[in-house]
Amino acid sequence: MLQSLTPLEEPTITGLALRFLLCSAYVWSGVTKLIAFNATAKHFSVRFRLPAPHAAVALTICVQFVGSAMFITGWGAAGAAIALALFTMAATVVVYPFWTMAGVERARNTETFLEHVGLAAAFLILAWPLAS
Repeated sequence: MLQSLTPLEEPTITGLALRFLLCSAYVWSGVTKLIAFNATAKHFSVRFRLPAPHAAVALTICVQFVGSAMFITGWGAAGAAIALALFTMAATVVVYPFWTMAGVERARNTETFLEHVGLAAAFLILAWPLAS
């Protein structure tokens, strides 16, 4: 039987912990980006050649924190799960373009790309019953 993601009206410690663990990479990434905001913006500009890198970092931090908070608490959980999945896929395409690489670099980036695809899929699986 398929169990849907509930809005956590009466959250359990286990439910909160599991939701936090699923979002832990986003929370950690948001914290590190916030602490090193300018360095991250420079990194976004140099490595990824993103226009408006400061805005890109601010938007990334916002999605990571707000999306995680909504998902963990259950407030708008389906929308948050979908937003985190879409964000993950967009960022993954930008950050891990394995199709432009060769050798070990291609293998490592392919693996990381697929790990992120799996994380995005996990969010979509959890949001799916709520979308209907």
